[in-house]
Amino acid sequence: MGWNAGYRIFEQTVVGAYDLGVLDKALLSVLLEPYRDTDIDEGGSRNLLSRDGLNVEEIVIKVWGLKVPKKPDFSEDEEWTEEQEEMYENYLEDRYKKFRKVTKNFGW
Repeated sequence: MGWNAGYRIFEQTVVGAYDLGVLDKALLSVLLEPYRDTDIDEGGSRNLLSRDGLNVEEIVIKVWGLKVPKKPDFSEDEEWTEEQEEMYENYLEDRYKKFRKVTKNFGW
């Protein structure tokens, strides 16, 4: 199994457990542990969303007890202004940093 498939399984499991209301920090740690010190590749993501609209990175951030960055509220289908592009890039960067704050504990 390639790491792309590994990330896909991780994503499906985290979103599923979150939607069931059973995902807590302890279970999340169990789900992160098998990937310790690996080069897991998020390229395997299917961009799944939870019932409340969170992606796997946002779920990990929330369950770990960090504040989930607020996604800018404008349509991704319209042409963005430079200001909107900057807002969206800042959101992605903040989300990435917080996700990495959690996953670095597991070496990925």
